[in-house]
Amino acid sequence: MLKIWHLTVIREVMKTGLISKAASALGRSQPALSLMISDAERIIGYKLFDRVNGRLKPVPETNFFLERSEEILQRMSDLERFMKRETHQFSQLRIACMPVLSEFFLPSEIADFTRKNLGIRFYMRAQPSVRVIESVASQQFDLGLAEQPKPSKLYSTRNFHLNTFIAVRADNPLAKHKLLTPKELSRQPFVTFLPEHYLTKQLQAAFDNHGAILHTPFYFQNGAAQYAMIESGQAIGFMSNLNVWLYRKLFNNLVDRNEEKIVFRPFSPKIIQTIGLLTPRHRVISQISLQFEESLDNSLEAILASTNKP
Repeated sequence: MLKIWHLTVIREVMKTGLISKAASALGRSQPALSLMISDAERIIGYKLFDRVNGRLKPVPETNFFLERSEEILQRMSDLERFMKRETHQFSQLRIACMPVLSEFFLPSEIADFTRKNLGIRFYMRAQPSVRVIESVASQQFDLGLAEQPKPSKLYSTRNFHLNTFIAVRADNPLAKHKLLTPKELSRQPFVTFLPEHYLTKQLQAAFDNHGAILHTPFYFQNGAAQYAMIESGQAIGFMSNLNVWLYRKLFNNLVDRNEEKIVFRPFSPKIIQTIGLLTPRHRVISQISLQFEESLDNSLEAILASTNKP
């Protein structure tokens, strides 16, 4: 049975008259095209070309064959354009994400993606990581971004491992340290995420293990509110790469990094925050979902690369 590729090769050889030019136009080798023509001749039962003065000249039957082939190829091209248009027109992505990612990161990613892919409907819900994981596992959402996801048979996850930093006002004496430990930070006023948050628990454990006192007069769920407290000099903070990037996007936009009001210093012992990009198992993933997942993957890798040495 003839295939679309047979028709494409025959048409290109008829246009150029040379196997070499047809091979170059189609991005294939000359032997591959010669075999394809021989295979087509075997299938239809007659010779398609005569060699005249070094060029391939189509026999009369081939001209009739090409007319019908053009109709088929045009219909296939029309079908391809239709499917691409319809796929975009009716595509919808449902995304669940942890609150910090809903503040700026995910909206900016959606805006960039929709500029290149028109007609896609996005539905985004910010919720705690536990609920994000449940929503993806139950296939209510196409994608999820959650903290500390555990391996599961119900979803796949691509994990990103974020470093953590101490955030201090630039004129704070602690800013002169290249590395900060619980010893230097004991009894310093902290603003952190809520007590039940993973990073807050890990920070408390680090202080306890080193016999230091974690003084936390401020617990804020919202990262932007934490930046305001740190800039005012009333507290220092404990944040990951993602918060470093978010601060610079929301509050700075400075060309000169020396003008930043908050500086970020590495913390020891090292505490890692894991962010997972989740997709449900046991279902077909749309091309649009795969493309957006790849876009998120690239952006998160770029954030890590740009903030690991703040």
